[in-house]
Amino acid sequence: MPENKELKKIKKIYGEDFMHWCRESFPTILEEEGKLYKTLSNLFAENCTSLYEDMLESNCEDYIKNLIYDYVKNETIEKKETDKTPYELLDEAGYNLYECTTQDEILAFRKYYKEDEELCTFRDERLRRCVVFFAVRKDVDKIKREDFQNPQREDEYGTSVLSIQIDKIPPCTLSIKNRYNHTVNNPDATYGNDLDKIIPGLTNSFEKLLIRRGIKLNINNISKFDNELRFYTLCSDGKYYKYNTEINHDYYCPGNIILKNGTNPIKLDNPESQILIDYFIVDLKNKTIKAVDPNIQDSFLDTIGEIESIKMTKDKENGD
Repeated sequence: MPENKELKKIKKIYGEDFMHWCRESFPTILEEEGKLYKTLSNLFAENCTSLYEDMLESNCEDYIKNLIYDYVKNETIEKKETDKTPYELLDEAGYNLYECTTQDEILAFRKYYKEDEELCTFRDERLRRCVVFFAVRKDVDKIKREDFQNPQREDEYGTSVLSIQIDKIPPCTLSIKNRYNHTVNNPDATYGNDLDKIIPGLTNSFEKLLIRRGIKLNINNISKFDNELRFYTLCSDGKYYKYNTEINHDYYCPGNIILKNGTNPIKLDNPESQILIDYFIVDLKNKTIKAVDPNIQDSFLDTIGEIESIKMTKDKENGD
């Protein structure tokens, strides 16, 4: 298949190897001109130029592939609107819904989990950063772990107790955590983190409940990579950014980008004369090097006196 205009755009930003991978992985999406490039642009910032190499190194090719397919699917599915509360809808679906406002309330649900399948939620202070709900099947006592010798993420046991958690900090990602926990693949994305797969209208219902608390739900179900792809973080604009280092919740990224508090992407004012290296700004015009955050103490700066000249050279081998 020859390169079309869309593949050339993908190649320009994300590299030739990633372009070839896209051509092999998404032939159906590529049939609709512009859809794949738009999807990638909405998911990954332009500083993700080494995405292909990072994906292979982290062994998460399938994860990225599913992320792209899920995004395309979620864009085409119209979510049902409803006036019912999440409590009412989940009652119709055969669940009792509970919101936890204290750690003790969270720990009350520990009894539903096998000892080596307990959620991390029971061991950390999750309420500092998340809104936490548990949805428990009304017939949960009849669903026994020993009856499920070949666990499947969406089987009756795995979905009999669900923890629905929403980040309080933008982009307010949602996670539906499985009763099997890490016994099954990708347990923090049960039903692909699509509430409407539990019962139609549940996404819209949670969206309305949360917005009254000042939380805008990430309706495209874009989730954080967590441990899947190292040195990538999800920003408030709904895109993943590659970063080099993180200090005090600020992310310092390739492409002269800083993510303040991990959410707000900022580009250097004068990218033609300023270069971000780690957490330093190298100013070619004024011949200065300074830390982005003046509160960062680094002995490197103490070793620099007056700079007579700064020159950036291109690495012929790596193209840097």
